[in-house]
Amino acid sequence: MWLLTSDWLATPVIEDDSDSVECSHDIPEDTKVDQQSLSEITANLALEIDHRAVSRFNICRSNIWDGAVRGFKRATFSEKKDILVKFSDDEGRFEEGLDTGGPKREFLSLLMKELNKRPIFYGPVESRYLVYNSTAIREDEYYLAGKMIAVSIVHGGPGPNFLSEDLVSYISGQSSFKASVGDITDEEIGKVLH
Repeated sequence: MWLLTSDWLATPVIEDDSDSVECSHDIPEDTKVDQQSLSEITANLALEIDHRAVSRFNICRSNIWDGAVRGFKRATFSEKKDILVKFSDDEGRFEEGLDTGGPKREFLSLLMKELNKRPIFYGPVESRYLVYNSTAIREDEYYLAGKMIAVSIVHGGPGPNFLSEDLVSYISGQSSFKASVGDITDEEIGKVLH
């Protein structure tokens, strides 16, 4: 399974003379990406895809999220299989056409747009952060979102271009995280930090 791991715990350091917050932590040596770039890692993972086997997704255009969740939770799903997507309308009629990659790319693009709307992310539409959501934890949505993002990137779809640059830098192994107090959307925490 493809998972990016990172130490998600950081110690905040609040500077008195400005409204910036810096978090830093030590990243274990075995999780740093030094020898290969992220694009090389993605390309190597893409080579592992077996194009003779497929994971099937039946997607209703009016409810992309539910179809995606069903497909990713199927016992036969494997991120190492190619993806075959069939779109249907609300009445269940499938769209005709051979999937030579177009429906797969469209599905992955629509999936990233749906993921951006999920309650595990918060903040401006183009710069979102992960937030705690107890329902999402019970439904294993954080894990599922990570799986969807990894599969989309490796299978040639878009990445989560809605994430904050700071969050992406942190996840990809950079040892510091800088944000302003203005990035804090919770009113009570924002007041305390000010």
